[in-house]
Amino acid sequence: MYWRIRSLEIDLHRGKPLRDRLKNDWYVYHVAVIDPDTSVDRFSGFLQICSGIQRAMPQHEVITVFLDIKDPFHTTASASQSAAVLDGLVLDALGEDHIYRPGDLLARAPGAESLQAAVAAKGWPTLKELRGKFLFVVTGGREDLGTYATYRTATKRVAFLSTAVSHASDVPSEPHIVFYNMNAGNVRFARKVHEAGLVSRVYYVDTEERWRSAIGHDCHHIATDHVNTRVKRWSRTRRGTGFPFQALRGSTPSVTEAGHVCGIWARSGDIWGKRDSFLYHYRDCSEQLDNEYTLYISGPNSEVDDWVKGGLMARASLASQSPYFGVFRIGEHHGLRIQYRLSPKGTTMAEGRGLGPEGLFDADTLVFVRLTISGEGHQARAWGSVDGHDWTELGHYDFPEPLKYQGIGVSSHRVARGAKFLFGVPGNHARPEFHRRRFIGKRPEGDRGWVDWDGNRRWRVSRFAD
Repeated sequence: MYWRIRSLEIDLHRGKPLRDRLKNDWYVYHVAVIDPDTSVDRFSGFLQICSGIQRAMPQHEVITVFLDIKDPFHTTASASQSAAVLDGLVLDALGEDHIYRPGDLLARAPGAESLQAAVAAKGWPTLKELRGKFLFVVTGGREDLGTYATYRTATKRVAFLSTAVSHASDVPSEPHIVFYNMNAGNVRFARKVHEAGLVSRVYYVDTEERWRSAIGHDCHHIATDHVNTRVKRWSRTRRGTGFPFQALRGSTPSVTEAGHVCGIWARSGDIWGKRDSFLYHYRDCSEQLDNEYTLYISGPNSEVDDWVKGGLMARASLASQSPYFGVFRIGEHHGLRIQYRLSPKGTTMAEGRGLGPEGLFDADTLVFVRLTISGEGHQARAWGSVDGHDWTELGHYDFPEPLKYQGIGVSSHRVARGAKFLFGVPGNHARPEFHRRRFIGKRPEGDRGWVDWDGNRRWRVSRFAD
């Protein structure tokens, strides 16, 4: 969500060196020897994160997931790593209503005998029609993909088949193929795919020259390692305002992004020690001290300072040394944690705890947080969750003073370019009534603001959308 990415690639392996063979699941990693690490250990864990996205923003833009199949499927449907098992995992995690399948595309054109015929007759559904959906595509070697689906079964599977493109004669391919996968050296064939009304994906796009070539050849999905557009400014498809995305010729995308999201930029010191320095978006809850807030926090976790912070917080005062209790997402390589200062000018304390089964998720994946203030403002308690469904209590403390200033804050850990976090309201929760903002503590010396990626010099809170 933070990087506005709408397609992902997941490499699926049946086994992993020095690990037990899985049943009814797959390992997620690239190459075991040189690149074994990943932010999620198993395919089931990745699907749990997807279900969290669904809860966070039920009407999200369509998300296309490319499953790169590294090993053939078991051809016996009842086997533990068969195509039927993979389809079952996806359906169980996300539900039939949230997946756009080959059969749905075929059903658009009654009487069509293939997916290509359906596209030729009725075209693709609009982005508006696909809101709230996930679309899965399997990629890989032809023989491995043949163990997932054949021409007879292609329209009955959860995921679409794809084919590799290395020659012009590869487009179009068999009648049930509507997705075409190619490396950056073959990007020139993407335009032929587009002109046929089909869908292309180009990978290894890790230089500005290749990026602009992919856009110039009407490529639909661009795969790159450079997701941080503040470091590699060329690696983006969004417009200057962030949304909607750049459109191919003839397209008229919606100009409204779904969901309630608040973006906070700050250039500051840290929320730490005996005095804090951060930008606070809050409300004075003196009239109603006891409240509960549930949000998801989407933050930078690529090429970013390890200790930038964004979180939900309640404070006794607006002074920099005030007692407080908060639950924070930390920049990179760190998990969700609570922080608290129990007395004025006291030392900040912190406690971290992993979410979900140990070893299944990286600490900096999508994070849901819940903060409860009770006991007439004197008691604070926090929870965290990977998916917004299964919650883990992170800690609780009692305070001698009521925590009447409640809101969300961001600190940049003295990073010159500042830090930005997004705070979203899950689909079934009310939007918090935060309406004030203040810089807490001492501003960076000689600075009244900072230059964000829109080129405007300002302290900025983008309020929740009406």
